[in-house]
Amino acid sequence: MPEIKLSIGGRDFQVACQEGEENFLTDAANLLNSESQKLVSQLGRLSESRMLLMAGLMLADRMINLEKSINEREKQIEQKEIDLEKSISAAKAASDSKPAFANDISDLLAKTAKRLESVAKLTSSQ
Repeated sequence: MPEIKLSIGGRDFQVACQEGEENFLTDAANLLNSESQKLVSQLGRLSESRMLLMAGLMLADRMINLEKSINEREKQIEQKEIDLEKSISAAKAASDSKPAFANDISDLLAKTAKRLESVAKLTSSQ
């Protein structure tokens, strides 16, 4: 099991990790270090536990805000999908009287709906 040295808030830590997780752990430590450095520059020297607690809380706050933003965007996408479905239905209904033009619109709306569904799936996987 590899051990790596992480520097967080001006302090070094030796941490063991699974093989292949070194880069992920280093990236996570860099993010935590960035938050810790902000705290140190604002508040001065803090105890190790206090610094890590505060940095963790700051990151948790950022994560919560990102989750809220993602949820709002998913709702917007869902509403756009509903609107597109209505437009597709209306276009199909209109295609009875004007088949060539309405079929083109219906096909275009169906393609757009599929693209939005792809975006929604990508957004929800983040």
